[in-house]
Amino acid sequence: MKKYDAIIIGGGHNALVAACYLKYKNILLLERRHITGGAAQTEEIYPGFKFSRFSYLLSLMRPSVINELNLYSHGLKLFRRPISSITVTKNKGEYLLMNSDSTFCKQEIAKFSKRDSEVYDEYNQFLSEIIDLWSYYQDKYPYDTSAKGYNVKKSFDDLGLLLKMGQDGWKNKDKIYDYIQFMSQSSSQFLNKWFESDILKGTLITDGIIGEMISIDTPASAYILLHHVMGEIFPNSKGEWAFVEGGMGSISKILTKLNEQKGVEIKTNIGVEQILTSNNQVTGVKCSDNNTYYSDTIISSVTPRITFEKLLSNDQQQKNPKYFNDVKHMEYNGACTKFNFAVSEMPKFKCFEGTKYENPESVLIGTTHLGCERLDTLRQAYQDCINGKSFSDNLFVDLVVPTVHDKTIAPQGQHIVQCLVQYTPYKANWNEQIKQQLKEQVIDYISQYAPNFKKSILYTDMVTPQEIEQLLNMTEGNIFHGALTLDKLYGNRPSNGYNSYGTPINGLFLCGSGTHPGGGVMGAPGRNCALYINNYVK
Repeated sequence: MKKYDAIIIGGGHNALVAACYLKYKNILLLERRHITGGAAQTEEIYPGFKFSRFSYLLSLMRPSVINELNLYSHGLKLFRRPISSITVTKNKGEYLLMNSDSTFCKQEIAKFSKRDSEVYDEYNQFLSEIIDLWSYYQDKYPYDTSAKGYNVKKSFDDLGLLLKMGQDGWKNKDKIYDYIQFMSQSSSQFLNKWFESDILKGTLITDGIIGEMISIDTPASAYILLHHVMGEIFPNSKGEWAFVEGGMGSISKILTKLNEQKGVEIKTNIGVEQILTSNNQVTGVKCSDNNTYYSDTIISSVTPRITFEKLLSNDQQQKNPKYFNDVKHMEYNGACTKFNFAVSEMPKFKCFEGTKYENPESVLIGTTHLGCERLDTLRQAYQDCINGKSFSDNLFVDLVVPTVHDKTIAPQGQHIVQCLVQYTPYKANWNEQIKQQLKEQVIDYISQYAPNFKKSILYTDMVTPQEIEQLLNMTEGNIFHGALTLDKLYGNRPSNGYNSYGTPINGLFLCGSGTHPGGGVMGAPGRNCALYINNYVK
């Protein structure tokens, strides 16, 4: 009977990162789908068009992961976006463009408010200071006074982390209450303090709601805005998002190859059905191929709820009711539907007619926002769904055209248009009729802004929150493996007492986005979990 040093459940990017970092030699990774990568994958589901079917941009990948694994030297190529944000309207000549150049942004903002342009640098500086403060802790396991140490080394490391937190608190003592206020505010409260123009606030506020079934007025949602602008994939720049050559699956292919070179045994098309335990110690996993694989160390990259509700016995769940209750009541409720379009030509937005951006290839090089020109529109979109509608007439759409940069993923002269559409809650009544209605409404909605869009469509792929759950094993289609609410951050993600990555069951660890520091293609949960095991588990 073969016994592995460690078994990893799931083959998403965090699982692959964890496998890269683990000190063990004899590692088994089990993935239920036919390919590794989880949400970071590229699929040719229409001939000639290679879609980043789920996640579609990179920003949050930790510099530590990129540099320590030498991802660039192994083939990672990013396309930087000279214009990162494009907010369109239905009116000719009315639009807001933004990028990492402060001077350019202020010129654009001044079209709508001179005052807003004057405080924009100060706003960015405020967020930058918080990111600088938070960045260090993203690469560390959370300090937790209730967690039991594995050895003396961990006790000293805990003390060092506590001292670092104290030093940072003292260094920022003059601003600490501003930071606390920020963390407790809604996105709308935070932005209303800084700006007056709706189109600017609407553009920025999209980062505070994307992927979550929350309102722009939900308390503590300002953190979600921060979460989406704290990426540091480019030196001396924060919050930039980039396209990956070959699609997001390129990252997963690189990580998979690194693991194969290391000797990790990767099995696809095999789902884990049960985590086996004896006397509160994991012993192995029972799988869909009717085999049982044995190890004293099991690392789950799937959501905390699936790990504890579906893969563990009821008897095991009852042994630590507090932890299980925290996991059980973690909010999920996915809010987005992903659309992947193969098109014969790029969308031509009428707001650019007669301007220097009339050629779509000169402007659609970033993320185009539709439906966020007015805050009340976003409020109504959320309220419609709270009142029982499957989706609102007031859709919010994030749209990208990766083929402007990447010529490897579509036939010459043709393009891929990808959209994340909100709000489309998981708990809506998703049947074929509703899905068809949403598909038609999204196409018609985009066509109101870009009249040529509807006729250009060659193929449509649509993935609802329920289908995200079915395909990727993401609970309720939540793209973050659990809501990024204030009560589920740092050591409380998913529950306190185990430094985020440990669990009440000996030998069972979590390395997915349901742990610190949360969701997005960042690799930090996988890296942190692996280093935690390397350092503190015998």
